[in-house]
Amino acid sequence: MRLPDGVGEVAAYAQTLTWTCNELLSQLGQDLGSMGIFIAVGIKPARRVRLWCEQVDGTLPDDVWPVLTELLNGAGTGVHPQVTAPVAFALEGIVGGGPSTEFPEVPRAWVNAAAEADERLTVPDGLFDLVFAD
Repeated sequence: MRLPDGVGEVAAYAQTLTWTCNELLSQLGQDLGSMGIFIAVGIKPARRVRLWCEQVDGTLPDDVWPVLTELLNGAGTGVHPQVTAPVAFALEGIVGGGPSTEFPEVPRAWVNAAAEADERLTVPDGLFDLVFAD
């Protein structure tokens, strides 16, 4: 079992990431248009976490995106889930009316790494060997 304590810790961490996004974007006080924010989360044992964030069908102002990704990377250190083997999940955030295109299934970095691999990869275990090295 990869989640020894069940899904509760993953849900709490996902809520923390969602809250962080909502707080920053609501404080900007400007119309950001319609777009999506895709957040893929990788978790390894010892509560190690890595995020891959992408904008979908839109662009946040140049000074906002780095702040948002930095906040997301620092969010929830007290609620990182405990896992016994790699775990991955994704969040789709809607800004305004949302994107006019579909959200990706996985981040571009994962697609690129898989395309360059010389072997068939398992997900998340084998893929994380490439994109989430220790």
